[in-house]
Amino acid sequence: MSSNSPAVCEIVDLIHDGRGVGRPHGKTCFIQGALPGETVAFRRHNQKRNYDEAHVVEVICASESRVQPQCKHFPRCGGCTVQHLEHAAQIALKEQQLLSSLQRSGMQPKTVLPALIGPQWAYRRRARLAVQRAKDGNILVGFHNPGSRRIEPLTECHVLAEPLAEIALALPEWLAALPAGIRLFEVELLSADNGVAVAIEASRAPSATELEQILATRGCLCGDSSIQLWWKAGKSPNFLPLDAGDEPLEMTLVDELCLQVQPGQFVQVNGAINRQMIDQVLSLVRNTTRMQERSGKTRLAVDLFCGTGNFSLPLAKHFDRVIGIEGLEDLVRSAEANARRNNLTNIEFMVSDLSDWSGMRKLKEKIDLVLLDPPRNGAAGVMPWITKAKPRQIIYISCHPSTMVRDSKLLAEAGYSISAAGVMDMFPHTAHVEAIALFEK
Repeated sequence: MSSNSPAVCEIVDLIHDGRGVGRPHGKTCFIQGALPGETVAFRRHNQKRNYDEAHVVEVICASESRVQPQCKHFPRCGGCTVQHLEHAAQIALKEQQLLSSLQRSGMQPKTVLPALIGPQWAYRRRARLAVQRAKDGNILVGFHNPGSRRIEPLTECHVLAEPLAEIALALPEWLAALPAGIRLFEVELLSADNGVAVAIEASRAPSATELEQILATRGCLCGDSSIQLWWKAGKSPNFLPLDAGDEPLEMTLVDELCLQVQPGQFVQVNGAINRQMIDQVLSLVRNTTRMQERSGKTRLAVDLFCGTGNFSLPLAKHFDRVIGIEGLEDLVRSAEANARRNNLTNIEFMVSDLSDWSGMRKLKEKIDLVLLDPPRNGAAGVMPWITKAKPRQIIYISCHPSTMVRDSKLLAEAGYSISAAGVMDMFPHTAHVEAIALFEK
């Protein structure tokens, strides 16, 4: 039989990019379009030493959870990878993947937290869209095709919050009118509580004459001339506003706390889940803080990878002191401004390289809570410091549970057990798993 002839196998799992996992004749095969529990005919298109890559030719026995995708761009668009899986089944699968990953490492949470679930459509308040000028002069705007640098031009998007979906569809015509001498790379869309920003990454900044034209035409994006326009040119590290007269963009957290945001900074894209996530963090620490209030001891929380204060600000309402630590000085300055804006005087922020725990040695106080929300590669560099600091509680927010499980092994060796864990549906219709775990001595 030819190596390119269709073969048949059962699908046993799903990986992070939404492909099904089969093991025909014992060799792992990642199959685009297949779901766990299905039997599919597939054709290989890439063979490696340890695994193959393939796509579905025919679904022989379909999963009961298979549904018709809502978006016509699925599966060509990389923005969503599991729209063909019923939403409740997506949640169950993510929870199963988290718990299985923990159990394989010998960790069993005492409590499985209920999954945090929000609206499954129109949830993305921030998106980065690829941009390319075609040979005919037309502009292509959209997400990349899975596993490719090619762009899927958007004509609809059901996961972008309004008015971002409307703006995304208007972008090609508006961008095509920009000076041809400006190479366009990417556009970031950001929807805050009090306004919307469109941020353009390009080869150079516009001239004064070009800027006047750009500002005059922004109302074409969604009939709203108050849209903030931001620009990042060449190797500049940050977006800068094209018109400085607009009010700062703000997002509500909890308890009337507001976070000032701007394009280029990390923002939790799902506002509903972010609010639930903060509430869950506060619920997990509440019993401990009440005990300490009765004892009269000063309560200290340390927020690692604090960004601009997404967790630090709410924690300041429940602890005597909060220290937020971040590796980027720009983010620390923004976090300090957010604390002042919310009249919080019991927070301090510091810059430290969180890939190297030696910079944390100056923190020698008794710590009640360490909260960490690291990037996908985890927090291996700072885990030795956490175990030496011996906090009463550790809350790990993870956007990649496999690295959380890896880091958690050090906590287990230091005498911590996993008291609670659960998943958060931060990215519906993707295979992306966001998790929260509480560790205690």
